Amino acid sequence: MSDFLFLNDIQIDGIPIKVVRDDIFPFIGGGSKARKAVEYESFLKTNGYDAVVTCGGIQSNHNRAIALMAARNGWKCHLCIQGTEERFYSEKGNALLDRLSGAECELIRPEDTAEAMDKAMAGLAFRGYKPYYCHGGGHDLPGGTAFVKAVEILAERSEKPDYIFHASGTGSTQAGIVVGLDRVGWNDVKVIGISVARQYERGKQVIADFANMLAAHYGFDKKYDNQILFNTDYLCGGYEQYSPEMDVFLKSVMRQTGLMFDTTYSGKALYGMMDIIKKERLESKMIVFWHTGGLMNLQK
Repeated sequence: MSDFLFLNDIQIDGIPIKVVRDDIFPFIGGGSKARKAVEYESFLKTNGYDAVVTCGGIQSNHNRAIALMAARNGWKCHLCIQGTEERFYSEKGNALLDRLSGAECELIRPEDTAEAMDKAMAGLAFRGYKPYYCHGGGHDLPGGTAFVKAVEILAERSEKPDYIFHASGTGSTQAGIVVGLDRVGWNDVKVIGISVARQYERGKQVIADFANMLAAHYGFDKKYDNQILFNTDYLCGGYEQYSPEMDVFLKSVMRQTGLMFDTTYSGKALYGMMDIIKKERLESKMIVFWHTGGLMNLQK
């Protein structure tokens, strides 16, 4: 299923957009985190792991994908979940799937994440498992290579776009896309990550550092420090925050297209993209929107 890549041609307010539909990725709940989890699965099998420790928020798509991937293989999974027990046990969406997956769910404060993950790793090793430390959001080599491979598939099935827009969180998705574009010879395509949480300086540097690491992995010497386009104009105050205007716009788009967008991830990026297109008069350009998912976030 790692070769899955489905494209939709849609129009939003009369502007043609080509959409990469990772929201319907056919594995463990879909979305970009499921695409990454397929790569983690292969990596863990190859290297003999039988347990995984990772972290994320109450409605983390990454946690859900890793938990269900582990369940599929009969592996132990420990989730360090940043939030309160009251919210975790009352919400549905990803939180419900975490609970049903059989994963060990530990509720923690965000500032205690590193300590909690280290303790979980030690505990699993003491119990005789070989655990893998999986960084939040899929910010490890398998998370990046998943999107390098996805871009290679895109290049086989689509003409070259002028722009690719997507929701940018921990940075591995954007890093994978930009490195993938270099590998297929599309290095003049502009990749604009719309931040869903991070501020400009840290967000941009984390993406560049990860892209540099990926490039080295693939054997070419390139530094991305001054080449990352990371937009923070649509944060609306931070993670899970959104404006009334964004909410109205996304409901309108759903009625126009039948596609679903949440206000935390893909919807925030779509709203930002459409505003940028209109402000910079990009209507005549070939635009790709990489729909990274978010259905579970709509159902919380």
